[in-house]
Parts: sequence; C-alpha cells; structure tokens
Amino acid sequence: MLRSLYIKNYALIEEFTVAFDRGLNIITGETGAGKSIILGAFSLLIGERSSGDLVRSGADKAIVEAEFELKGNPRLKKFLAEHEVECEDGGLIIRREVLARGTGRGYINDAPATAQLLKELGGYLVDLHGQHEHQSLLRTEGHIVLLDEFGELTESVDAYQDTRGNHTALLKELDALKAKHNKLKEERELFEFQLQEISAVDPKPEEDREIDEELRVLEHSEELRDSAIELHKSLYSDEGSAYERLSVAKIELDRLGKIDGALAEQLADLQSALTITDELAKFLSHYSDTIEFSPERLRSLRERGQVIARLKKKYGGSLAAALQKKQELESKLTSDEELDALIESKNAELLVVHSELTKRALALTKARKKVAKSLEPEVVTALKELGIEHGQFVVQFTEREFGARGMDQVEFFLSTNAGESAKPLTKVASGGEVSRIMLSLKSILAKNDKLPLMVFDEIDVGVSGRVAQRVGRAMQRLAKDHQLIAITHLAQIAAFAGTHFLVEKKSTDTTTSSALRKLSKKEHVSEVARLISGADVTTSSIRAAEKLIEEAKAD
Repeated sequence: MLRSLYIKNYALIEEFTVAFDRGLNIITGETGAGKSIILGAFSLLIGERSSGDLVRSGADKAIVEAEFELKGNPRLKKFLAEHEVECEDGGLIIRREVLARGTGRGYINDAPATAQLLKELGGYLVDLHGQHEHQSLLRTEGHIVLLDEFGELTESVDAYQDTRGNHTALLKELDALKAKHNKLKEERELFEFQLQEISAVDPKPEEDREIDEELRVLEHSEELRDSAIELHKSLYSDEGSAYERLSVAKIELDRLGKIDGALAEQLADLQSALTITDELAKFLSHYSDTIEFSPERLRSLRERGQVIARLKKKYGGSLAAALQKKQELESKLTSDEELDALIESKNAELLVVHSELTKRALALTKARKKVAKSLEPEVVTALKELGIEHGQFVVQFTEREFGARGMDQVEFFLSTNAGESAKPLTKVASGGEVSRIMLSLKSILAKNDKLPLMVFDEIDVGVSGRVAQRVGRAMQRLAKDHQLIAITHLAQIAAFAGTHFLVEKKSTDTTTSSALRKLSKKEHVSEVARLISGADVTTSSIRAAEKLIEEAKAD
C-alpha cells in the first residue's frame, strides 16, 4: 500500500506531505483546485515523462516522493530482488526529481533508477485509471494475466513456464551443439590432413634430441676412433705406457713398504690406479672397434631430422607441441562422433519435452476458454450495476507460438451500446468507461488480484444518481482487498470514503498554490454537502450528506 506522498515545487503545489490509509481514500476539491496535478505528480513516480514545465515558477527543481509498504506482495519482492534493489523494514521509497532545465532523476531507496525501471516497477505497485499509461486494461498483454488470475490458473501457468524453460534451454543447447558440429564438420578435412601428416612421420618423444646426439657422433666418427686408439696406446699398449709405469711403481712401492710401513699403506691406492687404467684401456679398445662411419646412416638421420624439424616448425615449435597437437586432433575427430550421438540424444529429449509443453499449453487453452465463459456474463452483470446497461464483454482467443503463458493471445472485446458488435476494449472505451470496466473486473477478481493499489481519476464521468451510488458501493467492496485512491466530483461516491482528502487552492496577490489535507469526520460531511449543493452549504444539504454517508456505511 501507499503510506505517504510528498510533493514539492510541482506545478501549483508548493510543498505538502500526506499519509494515506488502507481502504478507500477519496479526493475531492473545486474545479481547478489541482486534483489532477496531484495525480500527475504521482504518475511521475511510475515512469511518466518529465518536463521542466512541471517545476513551480521560481524553483530550481520539483520533487515527488512516495513511501510504499511491501507486505504480502511476493511478485514485487521478486522483481526488486532481480534488479538488486535492497529493502529494509518492508518499505520502499520512490523519488523523482525534475530540474527546471528539463532533465530528471529517479531513485528507488536512494539508488539511482531509470524512468524505464520506474515504469516497470509501477506495473507491480499500482493500477492507475485515468488519462495515463498505467491502465492495465489498456495493455493487451495484461488481459491474459487477469483471466488467469480469475480462473486461479497460476499454478498451471507456473508449471507450463517451467516446462517452457526446459524446452528453451534444450533448444539453446542443441543450437550450440549443432553449431559446434557444423564448425567441426567444416574443419574436419583440415584436421584429418594435419593428423595424417603428423602420423605419417610418427615421431617418438625426444626423438629429435636422440637424432642430434647420433648425428654428432657420426659426423666425428673418424676423429673419435683415432683418438680412442691413441689413448689406448698411451694408457696400455705402447712401450712406456701409463699402465707399464704404474706396474713398475707398484713393484718399487711394495719393496719400500717392507722397509717403511707408512709407504705400504699407499699400495692399495696404486693398485686401484692400475685397475682403473686397465678398465679404461679395455673400454677404449672396444669403443674404437665399434666406431664405424656410415654415409647411408648419416644421410638417413639428416633427412629424418629435417622432416621432424619441419613438423616442429608447423605445429608449435617443439616436438612435444607437435605430439600434443596430434592428441588434440585425435580428440576432436573422436568428439565429432560423440557429438552426433549427443545431438541425437538431445533431439529425443526435446521431443519428450515438446510433447509435455504442448500438452500443458493445450490444457491451459482449454481451462482459459472455460474460465472465459464464466467471466463474460459476470462482467456484463457488473457493468449493468455500474450504469453500462447494454454492455457486451467477450474474451477473444488467438492461437500463437509457444509464448510466456502458453499458445493463447487473449484480448478483451467490448461493446457499450446496444446493436454494436464487440470491438477491442483498448479502442472503444472512453476514460470513464475504462475505469468502470476495470472496477467491474476488479470487483470480480478482487481476491486473486496482486496489485496492491488502484487509483481512479475519471470513474464518475457520465454517471450520476443511483449509478454513482453503485459505483461507490463497488469501490467500497473492492477496498476491502485493495487500497483505493479515487478523485471524484460526485457526492454519492465521496460518501463512501474511508478517508477523505480535500484539494485546496490558496492565492495571494503574487502566488497561487494547491495543497492536500485529510478531513475530519465533520469536515467529511461538510465536503459531501458541498458536492451536493455547491459553494453554499445549507442545512438541507448537510442532512442529505449525512443520509448518503449513513447509506454508504450500511452494507
């Protein structure tokens, strides 16, 4: 509900704050006092366009601020959560500032908000009936919501939307898989060529390093063999070789050791030197025998090295990168086959979900048509009670693709005059009729409607007498489940006020301003009397007002 409204420097309004009550809040005032100005200021909060012309003369900016209570409005709380709007103590404060130069700023709980966001938020807060965009009946897309709420089809709609969500997700997943499959199909020839090129070479890990080492030996084979032979001679086979000299030294050290035991202790080290020299000589002899110079092997290794070098250059700069590329290519080509199987599986899953979605959509259509047959006569009856005697009301269905609420396009058609066929409601209803039609619908849908606040501006256009009293009675009933704010010129409607507000215009020689104030019970009677008799309130008009108010209280 709307707790309070603050307006400053807007048109004729200098500044005021007013607290609204639950139930039916009636606003009255003399013609030109500023009733519609107040409604226009309020409409700014729910996304109406701003203009510098709205700023009171002499002021820098206009401010409109409203505080709402969010209790019992889960749809609104979900919307706020989706837009990361934080709320404390169950309250919501919306503020709109309009600068004299024409620019404007919006805020939700002191956080900046665009006019579009305010407009979307307004759709969860208020139904505004008058010459304003927030008339839900004039938004065709809202008709199906009203029908579903009347038929208590919310759970069926939720189930359909869950299935539709699965259906949409599967379609997206399939599109992604098919795109991946098509891309792989386009690249398959290249991948197969690359894999065949690497596989034809069939390099082994570290093969390039091994080739380099063997090439180094082959290219120096003659030098290595000759040097090994010479080393063998020096160490073992030549006269005066290292082995021969060590052997002589061993005999001499053995002799001396028998004289001085300290020398005997070094005999083992000399024996080790002889053993190492002998083993090294044997290795060099064997090594020189194994060294061969093979031009064919040299040419073969060089050719193999060049092939691997080209492969490395083409596939990552190293043999490890080329081998990794081979694994990736094998994986991609294997995944192509797996993708085929996965796409087939997802298509089968989609068929099942599509069947379920169709079943739920058709069930919704059937239920809605049944609900429409029940709603149509109820609305006609309610219209008659509110003075539209020859009203016709038809719920029109058009089939569509799977939409957010099924396969139905729902639109309300209306005729308000005898002999005329029903036409789209948005085209045939005048402002006052729209308000009374909405009042009729809301009276029927009151228990299920989720909008907490309704504002009526022109509901008394074209009505008077007993019809006006019926309108007031309908609003009184509706106010049991909603907060209503209504601007009226008729005493029969004002008499039903739970809380009565008066718009007053005050003028001086230099300024004019409008303000809104809550009336006491006594003032309420006087204002209803003024609406009956005009500016001169008489004893008889007071009695008539008291009678109207007493009748309004009788339910």
